[in-house]
Amino acid sequence: MNFGTAGIMLLHTLFLRDLMVFRAAAWSGKGALILLLIFVLSALAPAVATEPATTPKVSDVAKAEASEPALLAPVLRWPAPDGTFSDAAAANFALWQRQAKALLNNALLLPPADPALIAAATRIKPQDKTSTEQWRLQLWQPLDLYLYQPENLRQSAVNAVILLHDHGAEFRIGKDKWLPAGQSKAPELVSQWQQKYFDGIAIAELLRAQGYLVLLADAPGFGARGPLQYAEQQQLAANLQAQGASLAGLMAREDQAAAAFLARQPGVKGIAAVGFSMGGFRAWQLAALSANVDAAVSVGWLNSLQFLREPTNNFSRGQTAFYMIHPGLYRQLDLPEIAALSTPKPLLFLHGDEDPLMPRHQVELAFKHIQLRYRQCGAPGPKLHVEQGQGHRFGQALQQQMLQWLAELQLPVAGCNS
Repeated sequence: MNFGTAGIMLLHTLFLRDLMVFRAAAWSGKGALILLLIFVLSALAPAVATEPATTPKVSDVAKAEASEPALLAPVLRWPAPDGTFSDAAAANFALWQRQAKALLNNALLLPPADPALIAAATRIKPQDKTSTEQWRLQLWQPLDLYLYQPENLRQSAVNAVILLHDHGAEFRIGKDKWLPAGQSKAPELVSQWQQKYFDGIAIAELLRAQGYLVLLADAPGFGARGPLQYAEQQQLAANLQAQGASLAGLMAREDQAAAAFLARQPGVKGIAAVGFSMGGFRAWQLAALSANVDAAVSVGWLNSLQFLREPTNNFSRGQTAFYMIHPGLYRQLDLPEIAALSTPKPLLFLHGDEDPLMPRHQVELAFKHIQLRYRQCGAPGPKLHVEQGQGHRFGQALQQQMLQWLAELQLPVAGCNS
């Protein structure tokens, strides 16, 4: 409260008191003086009382003024590490691939899961009427895996699929995004998600009906391992960083462990990683990391670091980006080069020509970098299919592209690693 307001209230109280005392004598000299003071202070009070309203609060200023891009995404004057790649690697693809894989593995900060822990997986829920078994790996933290069993396991070169779910800022469901809605504790939410992104199709069931053994899991913070609030992603990432780990590295190593578990299942001949959006990133990353994954289908996630680090794009805004940023790695390897570490494994990239998150031109530029590495290896090139009229979705047309491509795969693939 300022002086003008306080003064008026005080004098008003005095005036009322004196008015009661002196009303019989009309206005005394003291009463007239009080009235005069009230009049003077009333004239001054509006200017004093309204002054704070014309001065913006600190929080209002912060909201109104966007920070400069250079402040949010600084480019440090920091030479690339010496000896990242040997001189011979420029002309020797196999050597480049070996050195680049070492960079990727080091950037994950966590080592691969102990094979003994994967072998010691515990079944905590046997197969039920939904055809699902639940298993638990005791890794850095418990990781529950869900096997979705077909009636008859197909006998094709690839007959098992690990499904890697998207982000979408929807943490209440993770693996359930792929499954029939009736199997989820949030059936309406799952149904809405599948209508929005998958044309109403439960893709895990689509694959199971074709005879594929399907493996699913919740990423950290999603589904049964959450749900996080959107703003809590940075808190999760910060607490992992404080322990010398990263959220991106934890998710990558868990995906790798899940693939190793799937490879141990009876009758499995070959494994494909399939993912949508962030799961598409996870799919080609897993193909690069895991010897157990033979092929990958990435839907709606391929680009260059330069584009994604523009001020309004995903890698520049924090939050979601912590699931995909490996500290220091991108100073040495761009995203298409990481995907190219999968060489000579078959890769299928599925995109929509109206995807606002992954514009077609940027996708095609990144794809050309991957093609170049496959040619250096002497391997059959990866495949890119762009669906007309498709946005950031995994609709039925792209689903059929996936099914046909998986069914026609032949292993092993000729190339530098064969």
